[in-house]
Amino acid sequence: MDNNEWSGRREESQQSLSTYSQEQLRQTRPINRIQRARVRMLPQQTGEEEEEILAEGEIILDGRYRIVQLLYKRPRLHLYLARRLSPEVSSEEELAQGEREPLVAIRELVLTSFPPPVREQIEKAAFEEFVSPIVQGPSQHSTGGDRVWTEGERHYLVTQLYDRKSAPYADVITLAELVLDHREWPTWLNEEIALSWGARLCRIVARLHRLGIVLGDLDLSTILVSSSGESSWAPILLASWPPPLQFWPPGTTAFDVSQQYRQVFPTAGAARWNAFIAPEMLNGNCDERSDVYTLGAILYLLLTHYAPVAAIHRLQAVPEVKLSEEDGSVTDASVKNNVTRGTNEGLELILPRLLYREIPEALEQILLRALELDPDLRYLSVFALVEALEAAELEAVTRAKAHSQESGGRKLLMRRVKC
Repeated sequence: MDNNEWSGRREESQQSLSTYSQEQLRQTRPINRIQRARVRMLPQQTGEEEEEILAEGEIILDGRYRIVQLLYKRPRLHLYLARRLSPEVSSEEELAQGEREPLVAIRELVLTSFPPPVREQIEKAAFEEFVSPIVQGPSQHSTGGDRVWTEGERHYLVTQLYDRKSAPYADVITLAELVLDHREWPTWLNEEIALSWGARLCRIVARLHRLGIVLGDLDLSTILVSSSGESSWAPILLASWPPPLQFWPPGTTAFDVSQQYRQVFPTAGAARWNAFIAPEMLNGNCDERSDVYTLGAILYLLLTHYAPVAAIHRLQAVPEVKLSEEDGSVTDASVKNNVTRGTNEGLELILPRLLYREIPEALEQILLRALELDPDLRYLSVFALVEALEAAELEAVTRAKAHSQESGGRKLLMRRVKC
């Protein structure tokens, strides 16, 4: 779908949001940005049995790693930040100095209750994933054997993020901590860096889509960035997904491999108020276009400093629309008895230019298209979104250089006038 066709379909599908958005903006501006975003990312409460989570400070894998914090969890999969401990570390005082040890990310697969053949199948897939350069590009794992480990019925993939010789990695922080856990927005996180991060994230997700991995619930806590400014390595998307299906060897059960994959690692439950999930996720449906929506929501936050209105509220504002249970597309029907049951108000997406006045029109249109409620109106793939962002990124760099030259020219002219 080209831009002209999208614009035409968009005009037919909804009326102008400008007047409503301005009124909504006046009502919501006093609300703290960080509080609003955090509330919409609260995990959904379910009746599922809680899996045992490693505690902060716990030492695992024969004393090799100390858990720092849990970043993300889904059924049978947990993601942690941890420190790699030196073999000589033994005392409490030495453990307390572990902040100097290399930071690692640990993906834990909980394989309890599975028969040995199934566990072996998953472990083989995880190893093939590790040695494949396609998943995350060049390996950043340590060279000291910190790679793939098995302890009992749990499998671990360890990724070293930096070492003592790699100073730029010392300021690593999750994107959630950077933009949601601090009251003040980082002054250096400008449009140019936001576009650079957004485009790089899109390229990473596009690479995952080539492997058949659809994230659906891409979480800001799984994205690592620099806390001090733009860095050549940022952002990094940590492995918060199971081993890709294409790496799984043939199964030994009556299920085919794809059925077994879905049974072992069911899709994570989506929080209904999460501002970063696509509306079709509320019905348990997702495809590549769902990740397009999430990436658009993240870029919306980076540019406007506000999380977008959650899809559940946006659906409430369009009563003639509902999500089809068959394919997740939007169809005509009442929404009030469907995914938005229990909500009491509808909110439309606030136009980006009302929150960030300097946003170029082309970039705003990219955000609006990525955040369409109807998946058919979004970019059909992350690759298409990447192309649009790269063009916008180039335009932003060109505009910044022109502004710098113009500013320099004015200063030179003022000096000559004074002389």
